[in-house]
Amino acid sequence: MSIILAIDAAADGCSVALQSGADTFSRYTDAPRAHSKVLYPMLDEVLGEAGINKHQLQGVAFGKGPGSFTGIRIAAATAQGLGFALDIPLLPVSSLQGMAQQTYMQHGVQNVLTILDARMSELYFGLYAFDGATGLMQPQKEDCIDAIAAQPWADDLPAGLVGVGNGWQMGDALAPAIRAAALQQFADILPHARYLLPAAQVMLQQGQGVAPEEIELVYLREQSHWKTINQQQKS
Repeated sequence: MSIILAIDAAADGCSVALQSGADTFSRYTDAPRAHSKVLYPMLDEVLGEAGINKHQLQGVAFGKGPGSFTGIRIAAATAQGLGFALDIPLLPVSSLQGMAQQTYMQHGVQNVLTILDARMSELYFGLYAFDGATGLMQPQKEDCIDAIAAQPWADDLPAGLVGVGNGWQMGDALAPAIRAAALQQFADILPHARYLLPAAQVMLQQGQGVAPEEIELVYLREQSHWKTINQQQKS
């Protein structure tokens, strides 16, 4: 198994994880508006605990969003810096997919509706189901942002979903069809770098890594604000 570092700062929490063979090392801390202060010490701690030199890394995964505009940028910029310095590919993974993967790994759940608080009376939504061929929770629709109580696609949700993410704390403010679809809820599951690693491993094995200058982020609310470095140079 490849040696991959993962970073996620898409929500209030900031996390780092490293997979080396069968071993995984991780750090997580709640750090609202302080991701840039805690991220680099956490990186050093994880590398030190694993006994890994950064030059041994074969790829860097990061939560590409949706989530906090600033947090996503910090995670991506850190991953880019490592990718450029070490000449290794980046592995962007949806932060909502990571939440769904955590739910499968911890609870064996195979159908998940992730809802993450997007602030400003909006929520990020992701619908995921388990794929036995890859061992991954795969998207059943594109991650999206919508008003708390107005989801026109909610009537098409399959029955028997499990809901995860702090958006479920909205309770009765959510659309009735969404509340009815969830058999159970884990509102405490939030983005965590550790659970980006399964998708990142598959991406690296399949040669789906991205050059640092070509990464694309998912912020949904202001999607037009994001450009790759190449796009910025052409504009």
